[in-house]
Amino acid sequence: MIVNDVTFVLDESLSSFAKIHELTNELRGAEFAAMNDEEKKERTELLESEKGKAKSYMQLTRESMDTLILFTETLANAFTMPEVVSRLAAMLDYNLDIMVGDKRTNLRIENAAEYKFDPRALLQDIIKVFINLRRKQNFIQAIVHDGRSYKQHNFDKALELMKSKMIMSPEEIRAWEELAKKVSQAASDLAQEEEDLGEPPDDFLDPLMSELMVDPVILPSSKQTIDLSTIKQHLLGDPTDPFNRAPLKIEDVLPDVDMKKRIDEWKAETLAARRAEKEAAAATATGGEPMDTSS
Repeated sequence: MIVNDVTFVLDESLSSFAKIHELTNELRGAEFAAMNDEEKKERTELLESEKGKAKSYMQLTRESMDTLILFTETLANAFTMPEVVSRLAAMLDYNLDIMVGDKRTNLRIENAAEYKFDPRALLQDIIKVFINLRRKQNFIQAIVHDGRSYKQHNFDKALELMKSKMIMSPEEIRAWEELAKKVSQAASDLAQEEEDLGEPPDDFLDPLMSELMVDPVILPSSKQTIDLSTIKQHLLGDPTDPFNRAPLKIEDVLPDVDMKKRIDEWKAETLAARRAEKEAAAATATGGEPMDTSS
């Protein structure tokens, strides 16, 4: 619920500020001047509506972020459970990108204090949540598995801002540097593993997320195999089988032992074959003999 609340209010707040930025520029342009009175009134009223939304949601955003910071500091394990961590990491990646990425200029609005909008303070809050969870390896993995918003240069840009324009303690800066290095290494490892594995067989992919399953389970009603983390996340908001809408509890799912074995064997064989190829190529390049890895 905390993650959902923060996701919602952040999205509403920052979307409103982006819209205010866009409408303010529009109302000063030649296109607005060429509109008739009714169109001008409509655009002006829309701007006032977005300003009202921004004021309301910004207060909720600060309160929600305070809650998230407190709980991730004291209950880090709860926020890095498989059914929660991917959603949380994706939300943080997305909002970090908005705050420091290429579209950050869309948040530059006049009279920001009128809306209690302090971009630096909000970025600090987002950074604090990242820092609270920096020692959790599954959180780091979730960050780099987010294919939509994860960008390593956002971590570098945030560090630059922390050192130049924000009031952050030396300990927080060191913690962010530690996290950025771990994330960069995890991203490199993930890219290498994906390259080595190539395209997994279709039946090894989670049917909802289209990702290689880690812990496949069988849904008793539809008989579909799905990754455990995916169905746990689904059941947080909808207590039904996603394939036939039959009532479902997490206690009802069954481990797909055969699928798990097949996936693990395929990964081991594929990675071993890839390593052997690399060793043979390296030996050929240096004029040596390939290492015997058959044992």
